[in-house]
Amino acid sequence: MNKMEMDMNAMKAEVGGAFVLSWMVFAMGLSTIEGAAALAVVWMAFAGAHVLPIVTWCNMMTGDLGDVEGNWMANGMRLVAQMIGALLAILMATEFGGIETGWAATDMWITDIGDHLWNVIGMVAAGAVWWQVHSRCESAWASAFGLMALGGAMTLTGAHEMGASLASVGDGIVDTLVNWIFDGLFVGVGALVGAKIDEML
Repeated sequence: MNKMEMDMNAMKAEVGGAFVLSWMVFAMGLSTIEGAAALAVVWMAFAGAHVLPIVTWCNMMTGDLGDVEGNWMANGMRLVAQMIGALLAILMATEFGGIETGWAATDMWITDIGDHLWNVIGMVAAGAVWWQVHSRCESAWASAFGLMALGGAMTLTGAHEMGASLASVGDGIVDTLVNWIFDGLFVGVGALVGAKIDEML
């Protein structure tokens, strides 16, 4: 199997996993036992898929930061695929906009980071702890239940929010896009910090 086929398979897994997650799991929430179990099943069914933007950001930040093509571009495409999967699920669930959901974009928070400093510290800490669980246990169940426990400190709905904004013809796209980036980035920074601390111990 060549690299292009591998990349296409990864993209299809991301689209499929994000589709299922956005369609089914977010109806019950990830901070529940049912949601964690459903997420674990999605990870096992779509082997190799990150599915959640925070997982992709953790992989990016703990990977080779100097590798533009193999790390940044490849994982960037995963983020786009997750967004597409969420968009398709939302279009289907709302019958292509026929059902009003009442969704509204969340205001951009990074411009008021001083007011959200403890939330950011919480994201970094949660990213550090969760990445250790994820990388050490190598178990979809452990990773999913770890997210259930720490999910309150992280935004798990990034791809879903981006899909909802696109489905709403770009409503609130700037705020949603910026939040999508920074919600994942700070968790990824936490994963990097956790990995570096682990190396020093």
